[in-house]
Amino acid sequence: MANMGFNINSIMYAVLRSLLILSISVSIFSTKTQSAELTLDITSYTYREVDTNDNFFMEDKSAPYLYSVGLRNWGDAIATSNIKSTNFSFLYTLEYSFGNIDYSSARTGTMKKQYYKGRLEYYLSTSSKVGANDLLPYIGLGYRDLLDDSGYKTSSTNHLGYDRLSKYYYVPIGAIWYISDSLSLKSQYNYFLEGKQISFLREILPNTYSVNPENTQRLGWGIDITLRSKLNNKWSTYGFFRSWNIEDSDLVSCSSLTYCYEPKNKTHEIGAGISYHF
Repeated sequence: MANMGFNINSIMYAVLRSLLILSISVSIFSTKTQSAELTLDITSYTYREVDTNDNFFMEDKSAPYLYSVGLRNWGDAIATSNIKSTNFSFLYTLEYSFGNIDYSSARTGTMKKQYYKGRLEYYLSTSSKVGANDLLPYIGLGYRDLLDDSGYKTSSTNHLGYDRLSKYYYVPIGAIWYISDSLSLKSQYNYFLEGKQISFLREILPNTYSVNPENTQRLGWGIDITLRSKLNNKWSTYGFFRSWNIEDSDLVSCSSLTYCYEPKNKTHEIGAGISYHF
């Protein structure tokens, strides 16, 4: 079959991202039965890769934290009567994170660098009851990207760093359980659709690498658990745990003599924050 010059998956994901942004905009400006939240939090972050024999390959750790600001609408955790006013709700999470990272590797030493991460999730939910408590099961679409800003930085062993862009596409499936008027629990499984890892090696070593390799990851999963507590009608606090487990990527050519792949990896995020309802 002739090459049509485009990738169906790329088109699909571009459409999904556009729908997410449009839906959030509509939700913010049109709904009066749900409250949005402005969120601020800190995260202890760890990313770890292993080789094909499960031996340590490299690790990134926040130094000391990643800092996040976000906007979300998970229904109204304070006045659950708002949830009962409709059969279906459009909910979302929008978050931007940044911070310093300590890098360490079995082969290339240590380095200090920065991370910039974005997360966008959109959910279709419905309300139900578990005993006397409200439950919002949901399913949605998710997109996460992370810029590893290592370009032109030098490690402790004089290896040159390079920028890397990570993209995850996934389906969040979960539920928000309103345990009481002041306490809610959001439990989420992330069904992994695809990951893209773009390594900007050509920008650093153009005489060695003919392209910036783009690896595809097809196997993985994630979880996201948040416990939120009401302080008053405007303020809440919350704690969370998030994790990703991703398998080896495909193998792609990165020069005339070498092939590149992204090793299997795990990400763990543990954090706490405060939110303002409006």
